[in-house]
Amino acid sequence: MSKETSISPTKPETRTNPAGFVPGVAHLALDVVDRSQSTAIAVLQDARAELRVVFDHSIELAEKSAASLFRFARKLGQRVDEGVAETLGSTERVIAGAVKSARETTKAAAELAQTAGNGIAGHVASA
Repeated sequence: MSKETSISPTKPETRTNPAGFVPGVAHLALDVVDRSQSTAIAVLQDARAELRVVFDHSIELAEKSAASLFRFARKLGQRVDEGVAETLGSTERVIAGAVKSARETTKAAAELAQTAGNGIAGHVASA
């Protein structure tokens, strides 16, 4: 009996050469199944490794996106606050100016009324 080695690189085997066509075909079929099984498992391991990388990168992307979104929200809040502060400052100046103008107008109207009253009273008193 002669010995032959298997072609499978992961499982070198030595076995005796079976006598006959049917046993040879059966051994060939077993070798093909063994190699197919090894290849399928290796492909599944590669797919698992690649899916792990995709999963890790997806988590990293989600983490970075969330951090970016929170930075944007902070900046948005800051800018809205600055805009509101400027608007309130301007509104305060406008209202203070309007109150000052109203006081000045009231004072001028009172002086005018007093002057007119004095003028009328002085004109009536002299008559």
